Amino acid sequence: MIAMKRKLTLANLENNYDILLFSDFLKSQITWLLNSQKISEVLLIPYAYDGQYYNSFIQDIKQLFSFFKINVKLITEGNPATLLKEASFIATGGGDLTKLLEGLVDHLGLLKTKLTTGTPYLGWNEGSVVVSPTYVVPSVIPVSSNCIGAISFQIYSHYVDTSINRQEIKNFLLNHKNDTPPITKVYCMTDGPGGSGIRLEDDNEGLVYGPGTSPASTIVFALSGGNLVTT
Repeated sequence: MIAMKRKLTLANLENNYDILLFSDFLKSQITWLLNSQKISEVLLIPYAYDGQYYNSFIQDIKQLFSFFKINVKLITEGNPATLLKEASFIATGGGDLTKLLEGLVDHLGLLKTKLTTGTPYLGWNEGSVVVSPTYVVPSVIPVSSNCIGAISFQIYSHYVDTSINRQEIKNFLLNHKNDTPPITKVYCMTDGPGGSGIRLEDDNEGLVYGPGTSPASTIVFALSGGNLVTT
């Protein structure tokens, strides 16, 4: 095991697939995740991909990680459970949440164990959402009502701040306030040029923002007295 505490970057990219457009941003996130550690391979989970140029998408990701001399291993190249158990770094891309859950539904518990015991994780868009307990926007086919649950709060990507979406967030929090544990906050990541997101690491008392980062492009919602508030 590389580390003994959770360390995650949950990114929001305007485009799921043109990864090299966000190269500088993603390199900065990977550098933070690595923290000078030498990791030779990342396990890529591309189940969410819903575009037309899959091979080009994979090559772009390999080019991104080649900057760090990190080889990209696809979860589709072997037994998923075995590859997950052996992974020292995990990355999950965005696209279609239904497809992502279809691919991961049998491995959610294993992924939770990996992420909560210290495997560095990079996710973007749906790859960020899936670390949450569940999802705000229902999948077309709800393969599972659960996501990984490696964090206790909810991630919402591509958020647009409208009265309709705020009502959706409020309803979500009301519906999940009696969960065990309850979901009390929704971190809504908005689109922005160059990529945005949050860094999270465990300080042994809970997840906090990583050093040197600002959640400026993230709106955090909670309930207070039955009303939706920002925190």
